[in-house]
Order: sequence, then structure tokens, then C-alpha cells
Amino acid sequence: MKILGSKAMKEADRRTVEEFGMPGAVLMEIAGLRVVEYILAHYLQPARVVVLVGPGNNGGDGLVVARLLERAGFSVSLWSTVKPGAYRGDAAINEKYLVKTKCHFNVLSEKGDLGLFREALGCADLLVDALLGIGADRAVEGLMAEIIGLVNSSTVPVLAVDIPSGINADSGAVLGCAVKANWTVTFACPKTGLLLHPGAHLAGEIVVAEINIPESLIEKEPFDLITAAFVKKQLPDRPFDVHKGSVGRVLLVAGSPGMSGAALLAAESALQGGAGLVYLAAPQSVCPALEAKTVEVVTIALPEIVPGVIDPVAVEIIMDKVRSCDVLAVGPGLDTGAHTSALLYKLVQLCPVPMVLDAGALEALDQKMNMLRSARHLPVITPHPGEMARLVGTSAGQVQSSRIEVALKNTSLWNCIIMLKGPNTIIATPDGRVSINPTGSPSLATAGSGDLLTGLVSSFIAQGMAPGNAAKAGAFMHGLAGDLIPPGRGHMARDILACYKEAFQYLETYDQTVAGNPYLTRIKPI
Repeated sequence: MKILGSKAMKEADRRTVEEFGMPGAVLMEIAGLRVVEYILAHYLQPARVVVLVGPGNNGGDGLVVARLLERAGFSVSLWSTVKPGAYRGDAAINEKYLVKTKCHFNVLSEKGDLGLFREALGCADLLVDALLGIGADRAVEGLMAEIIGLVNSSTVPVLAVDIPSGINADSGAVLGCAVKANWTVTFACPKTGLLLHPGAHLAGEIVVAEINIPESLIEKEPFDLITAAFVKKQLPDRPFDVHKGSVGRVLLVAGSPGMSGAALLAAESALQGGAGLVYLAAPQSVCPALEAKTVEVVTIALPEIVPGVIDPVAVEIIMDKVRSCDVLAVGPGLDTGAHTSALLYKLVQLCPVPMVLDAGALEALDQKMNMLRSARHLPVITPHPGEMARLVGTSAGQVQSSRIEVALKNTSLWNCIIMLKGPNTIIATPDGRVSINPTGSPSLATAGSGDLLTGLVSSFIAQGMAPGNAAKAGAFMHGLAGDLIPPGRGHMARDILACYKEAFQYLETYDQTVAGNPYLTRIKPI
């Protein structure tokens, strides 16, 4: 599923009208209809609805919603920041119809109108936010800000039309203030700002509504949303005659004194992800502890310089073993000193299979990430914002404020696949493409979660997925497992791992549509 910014969406709208002959008023009618269909799926009995509309096409969509809800038997209170007769274009068509059918407009044009609006909110079951659309690009101030303040201070549930008012559709930034929605019905494609925080947090459940924008107008856009349908298609079949040697072999180089848990979590995640065999190569002094805690993983003792630090000569042992494996993962719990760096440089240049690099491996590479350009296959790296900040010489805050830009710049610079972890993990590839993952919850914010992700991505590569697709599927399934954990405190990485099996089962039966409506698609399974 494509993701569009405001400029690309407006261009797609324009070309649909001008090149394909679809009248703008028809697009507006379909958009409003989709919002109403979503409301009808939630409110089986007619309810009291406040519809808040502003200028432009977003307000016009809201006018359609008000008309259709009233026809469906809902009690509609329509509030507009536009004075009568001031709408233009397609919105004016809908305004004229409502006027002709004696629909009452409540005008919100001055502060004196706020009291009655507050009273209307107090009686409502739902508020439809069609105040500002994807074109908003400057600070919301004055009366608009006060209106949004009243909406957010009320207890009425909010459904946003296309995007919550006050959210920048490209960056997800709050433009001074913004509506906090329970649901957002967005048109044609998710907007980038709905998937980047804080916009993602304010959007609530996001549903994509089909409104007849031709696929040919958006198919070349470089940003994609990872969907359940995509992941289901990537997961390989498990035929009846499958055996452990035919479903993927993972070699993991990980662990050091005090960090054996990270190595174990990554190894067990690779098994839970479906790999048939997982080999865990670790410093020889750590192996007894590893063997005491696992029975399914095969351990390989590597020579040490000092206890816990792998001797670079171990590259020969690793290379000998990796020739019979499908992927090499390096990093969880690994020592990060100079000897590890020397080992890693050799592995990057010599490894004949795809590599996944995380944690200690990234720290060992540090400012020599250009080494990745010498790899035989595109490596997958999985930094969290702090690790990414260190690798590019900036702060975690700066990385978070420009996640897509940072990932895109450095995937090309280092010639690798970057999984920039965090809420709505971003996967960027050197060809300039970006995928955003919609799954995940605060339950993933615990020690060891990243080690699980490394193991899962490695498992998917071992089972035959291309590294880029494995990164996407791994992010989605790891996030889905986190979503299956009940909200709140008290969860650890092993709780996430325990949900992997349930996540795979959930994916098999999940229906992305809303109430079976093929024109309404949820972007997050849970």
C-alpha cells in the first residue's frame, strides 16, 4: 500500500479529475460516503453527531458526511467556520444542496460562538473533524486553536476526516495544536504524517478508504506501508515433506560475559520465526552458560583474546560454518572493542551469504560504516535511534525529528538496508524506497526486544526471503507480537517471544477490511 505526502496526494487528485475525467464533486461524494460507511459500522443505532467543517475540500467532505448521516437517521449538528456563501468549488456544490434542503448551519466565526459549540459537544455521541485537511502547513492560532482546544477537552469520541486537524501531512508535526482523534478515515492512501509521531499518536485507528484514484497515478511513489497482506504473501509455505535442513539455517555470532541473554534471545527468536537450524557462535568462555539455558540451539565455541572477546582468527571458523548456512547475524550482546572491529571487517568482506548486523556489531563498526559497501550482499542493519545517532554523529532527538531523511541518506551512503527501529519502524533501501511498519506498541520498549527482531529477520532470510522483504516482514510480525501483549507494565522480551506463535496464527485469519467492506482497510491488525 502506497504512502503519500500532501503534494503527491493533491497531484493525484488533480490528475484524476483532469486526465481521467472523474469530477471533483464525485470524488468528494465518495470520500464522504466512505466516512459514513465507517461510522455506520460503529454506530448500529442512529446517534447524535457534531460535524465540524472548515474551508476547502476537507470541509466539503464534511458537508457530504453531514448530509448522508442525516439521511441515515442520525441527529446532526453542523458547525462551520466558513460564513454562508463563502465556500468555493466542489465544496460550494454541497453547501448549496444543504441550504436548499433547509439544513441548519451553525457558524463558528467568532469567539462568541464558542459557548453554543461547547454545549453541542456536551450532547454529542460523536464529533466528525473536517476542520483542516492535508493542506495545513502553518501554526494553528486564534479561533481555530480555541475550537480545537474545546474538542480535545471534551469527552466526545472524534473521527477525523483524512487527517486530524492541525497535523502536518508530511512530517506528522503538530502545527501549534491538533485534534486528538479516536479514528481517522484517510482517503486513497495513508498520509506520511499519519505514520510519523506525534501525528501517528493523535490519529487513533487509521482506516484507508478507496475513493477511485487510479492506481497508475500512485504506483511509482517510493513510500510504502507494510500490510498484513504483503507479509502473508512473503511467508514461505511449509509443505508436508519439509525437514529442518530445508527451512533455513542461521549462523549467529553473539554474546559476551554479562550479555549471554541477548545472544539467547536472538537465537531462540530465529527458531520461533521458523528457521530449521540455528547455530550460535560465541566466545568459548560464554558457551557453558549458553548451553545451560537452551536445548534447541547448537553452540559453537570461538577462540578468545581474553575471556569474552573473540579472537579475529575466528573468522576462519565462522567462514567454514557459514558456507552451509543461509544467513549470518552478528551483534547481540557482542563485545564492541578493537578486536571485534577487526573480526567484523573481515566478515563483511568475506561472508558469502546475507548479513544482519545489530547492537555490538554496529558499535564495533562505529564511524567505518562505509565498510558495508564491500559486502557481497546488501547487509541489513537494525539501529535504534540512539545507535543511529552515534553512527551519523548527531543526537537521538535529531534522528527522531527526521527519521525518513536520516534513513534514506545513509542507506545510499553505506549501501545497506536500514531498519530504523522505534514507533513505526522505517525500512530504507539504497534505491530510495521507504517502507513504514504500522504494528507495535509500548510493550516492545524493553531490554532484549531488539535482539528478538534481529533473530526474526535472520530467520526470514534463512527461509528464502530477500533481505529487504525479510526486514519488512520481521518488523511487522515483531510489532504484531507486541500488539498482542495486554497494555501496561510488567512485560519482558520473553513475553514478546512467547507471542510470536500467536502472531503467526493471527495473521492467517486476519481480515483487514472493516465489517467486510472492501473499500475500507485497517492499516493495523490490532
